[in-house]
Amino acid sequence: MKSSKSKFMILIGIIVAFVAIAVLGIGDSVKSVREMRYGIDIRGGVEAIFEADGLDRKPKSSELDSARTIIEARLDAKNISDREVTIDKEGGYIIVRFPWKSGEKQFNPEEAITELGEMAKLSFRDPDGNILIEGKNIISAEPGQDTSGIGAQYLVSLTFDTKGTALFEKATGDLVGQNMGIYMDEDLISNPTVKTKISGGKAVIDNMASYKEAKELADKINAGALPFSLKTTNFSTISPTLGNQALHIMVMAGGVAFVIICLFMIYMYKLPGIIACLTLVLQMALQLLSVSVPQYTLTLTGIAGIILSLGMAVDTNIIISERIADEIKKGLTVRAAVRNGYKSAFSSVFDGNLTTAIVAIILMIFGSGSMLSFGYTLLMGMIFNLLVGVSVSKHLLLGILEFKKYNKEKFFARKKETKMRLFYENRKKFALLSGTLLIVGIIFCFVNGVKLDTQFTGGVVLTYTVDGEVNTNDVKNAVSTTTDRPVTVQISSDRQNNEKQIVITLAGNGGISPKEQNAITESLSTFDATLSQTYAVEPYIGAKALKNSGIAILLSVVFIIIYVWIRFSSIHGLAAGITGMIALVHDVLIVFFSFVVFKIPLNDAFVAVTLTIIGYSINDTIVIYDRIRENGKLKSKMSKITLINESISQTLRRSINTSVTTGLCILIILIASYMFHITSITEFALPMFFGLISGCYSSICIASIVWCIWELRKEKKAVVKS
Repeated sequence: MKSSKSKFMILIGIIVAFVAIAVLGIGDSVKSVREMRYGIDIRGGVEAIFEADGLDRKPKSSELDSARTIIEARLDAKNISDREVTIDKEGGYIIVRFPWKSGEKQFNPEEAITELGEMAKLSFRDPDGNILIEGKNIISAEPGQDTSGIGAQYLVSLTFDTKGTALFEKATGDLVGQNMGIYMDEDLISNPTVKTKISGGKAVIDNMASYKEAKELADKINAGALPFSLKTTNFSTISPTLGNQALHIMVMAGGVAFVIICLFMIYMYKLPGIIACLTLVLQMALQLLSVSVPQYTLTLTGIAGIILSLGMAVDTNIIISERIADEIKKGLTVRAAVRNGYKSAFSSVFDGNLTTAIVAIILMIFGSGSMLSFGYTLLMGMIFNLLVGVSVSKHLLLGILEFKKYNKEKFFARKKETKMRLFYENRKKFALLSGTLLIVGIIFCFVNGVKLDTQFTGGVVLTYTVDGEVNTNDVKNAVSTTTDRPVTVQISSDRQNNEKQIVITLAGNGGISPKEQNAITESLSTFDATLSQTYAVEPYIGAKALKNSGIAILLSVVFIIIYVWIRFSSIHGLAAGITGMIALVHDVLIVFFSFVVFKIPLNDAFVAVTLTIIGYSINDTIVIYDRIRENGKLKSKMSKITLINESISQTLRRSINTSVTTGLCILIILIASYMFHITSITEFALPMFFGLISGCYSSICIASIVWCIWELRKEKKAVVKS
């Protein structure tokens, strides 16, 4: 008893400590949440336009694409997941946009672009200066150490592509006993001695003085894999795409939503609800620290990952609280009910969080940019949910029960008799509702059309010079009257010429006609705007990134089916996995149609909302499958129809409560964004709200019902065959 009380007080102390660290930080090593690195969409950043240096011809499209891929990989390696890298094939330019560092005070773009690293071309040369191998033939350079001998020997491991392997084998064979210089443009950065002929495409540069020296050399070699040297003389600051007040308003809305969620949990579940609020505070502190400490860029998709994590954390506590109420209803003592409740809830919590966590890992492996940000925040959320939402909350609740005052049933929710609802019998109504929604969505696709934003289509960038302050919403409204293309407006400051500029991006790959350009310029006459530059850009989400994202989503779907197949084998898991996917497709289509109906262009917000709803929906479905599996084992002779109706009825309150809490959070953000005219947040929160409703609906009325229909047909076929 004494040890449990002590454990309770220690855990309370840990919660207070982590919240204090999250708010205040610890020196420069542990940055507080106030020193997070926010994305371009939230805080703005730097725009740099690079062009080939020392090239006597216009760069090829393939070379520009290669340079773009290398710069994107370099930004990902620095945890700068919010970046826009695109190319102007006609002009031969690479346009790079990335956010400010946390704690930036000077806001000097010329200094900020040094974070991108060397933009020089790497080459390996013989003693006479002849180029033997170029940096583009190197796949990777990694720092390391050799511990096989006496003491640690620091080194750099090199991996070459097929062409580089052949060239390096010949070069090392010719230069045994001689030096092979490594150059960045004309600067010698290393001059190792060739000891023997090297084949196989792998080599090491040894005798590094320290790990730091090895890492610096590896970074330079990786940076020099560009197909040509790059230089920039055009750089400027850019304003947040979400507006300057977006972060402040979202934080306030999030705070209000969190308080309402806590009040709801306490009202519904009493003492377990209070414990849930404490663990939610700890989880949010840990999750925000997981972003601020490694300076991982927090973007709109990252916020989506946090919202999904918060929703699943609330769901974990609701599942546990509902299970405790079930056990108390059976007549168990409070302490026994708590222990049994956590034990009964663990399987569904574990399955839901594990599937979501592995999906997050797949997104991190194959995704980049916004997908990487979403995957990272979601993975951290799932890890903390299993550690804190289950383990810490259990010890807190058992600890507080050692105080006799609270070891009473009145401090716990009492569950009424579950009313059996006929879900299966209403399957035709559900089918009619879903069919109607999908048909309406398809009709709107023809009526409104499907608009794609610059991230997917590329577009035209028009830069205007202005004097004085300009409101981006006013500019957007003025331009929107002259074109039906999606419009993005940002304010840019050119420190070289000390000019303020309006940067207008029109989505679409059809270029811009003189007539359309003149109409836009005339619409800006009230702002005294002078057109200074026009150029076309490729999609911000490149073909390779788009392909990898598609692979990531496809692998996630395959994994979910296989996982559900294995884990829910007792209820014929393959059927459960496939019907779960049918529900996911339904939810993704509802999200897609929400964008179409409200004429919102498909952009990175669409990616964020879709990924969030996929994670939310599959978690909701797994909770119902878990109850079907449990009831199936306890009542093996129960008919499939009764099994479905009873299982959904038993989990209905949990499904509704989870949707209400998460939906409230999104609704408050939606209302705040509408009140303060933050269009980009509205365009994120509105489809998310409809997606959440669809996710709850599809888990109850589609996945489970279709599974039951599948199983009944199998039974019918088995009877016919016999």
